[in-house]
Amino acid sequence: MLKILFMMVLIMSVACSSAGDNASSKPMQPLAAEKAAPAIEPEPAADPLPAKKAEEVKVEFSVTDALGNKVTFDSVPTRIATISPSATEILYKVGGTSVIRDRASRYPAEVNNLPSVGSSYDPSIEELVAQNPDLVIIEALTQSRFIGQLQQLGLKVFAIKIETIDDLYNSLSNVGTILGDTGYAQSVIEVIKQDLKTYGTGAEGKTALMLIGDQDQNLYAATKSSYTGLIASLAGLENAAGDAEDSGPYPGFALMSTEQILRANPDMIFTITPAPEPAPRLSQSLGFIPPFKGLKAMQTNKVIESDVVIFLNSPGPRIVDAVAFMKENF
Repeated sequence: MLKILFMMVLIMSVACSSAGDNASSKPMQPLAAEKAAPAIEPEPAADPLPAKKAEEVKVEFSVTDALGNKVTFDSVPTRIATISPSATEILYKVGGTSVIRDRASRYPAEVNNLPSVGSSYDPSIEELVAQNPDLVIIEALTQSRFIGQLQQLGLKVFAIKIETIDDLYNSLSNVGTILGDTGYAQSVIEVIKQDLKTYGTGAEGKTALMLIGDQDQNLYAATKSSYTGLIASLAGLENAAGDAEDSGPYPGFALMSTEQILRANPDMIFTITPAPEPAPRLSQSLGFIPPFKGLKAMQTNKVIESDVVIFLNSPGPRIVDAVAFMKENF
């Protein structure tokens, strides 16, 4: 009996050993797939050169200003100074900012917090240099005499001018190029064009005089060569003094006698008073000149006081506001 049991245990041991060998010889079934570990990157060489930041890449470009001067830049200016209302408004319209302003630059409102160089006709060069600008934008017609002095001090100067509507578009485009964003500048231009198209209708057949006075009570009318005359033209008005020759202290304005104004007898008169309030407005003063009481514009209450800033002092993007103002008073 014991012999039989011994034989059975021996047979079972051999069988188990054989099964184990067969199992180990079979290929292993794959385990569930696991996410591969990230490859280990080779260590960089000692002290590698740092990657150059995008804003550090210098790409030289040139822009020709309103005086025909080719101004070259090796990077986008970051400290721009404007010392005329036109330059300030152009810069801000295309997304730039200034580090300083002139006394007459009051728009947009944020510029009122900037330090001032004083008058745009006699700016403080010391105050300007103290701001360490990398570009100074000037108005070509009244400030070109400062270019030499500013350049001698190592300052880069770019001139703009706005006598025609194309001048306005070119100024916006050029400053946009300097800022490195021609696309945005072009979109601004397209909006202005569309607005002027909208406001430049409805005045068919209407005549107008745009008058300004001096301290001696002389009257001057805007000719077609003036910025004020440009506004009237864009509004669709016929300028009763459009072909007159310039005379007097205001560029683009012609001295008008009482007789000439009576002969013109316009449908509308837009007046500009350079002196700040409380000085009397020219629109009110005209009513005290006896011969003018018979003027068509006087009898129909179409003698309208206009904002000296947007009609005379600050040629620029707000020409749209001036044209819209005229249209509102047709």
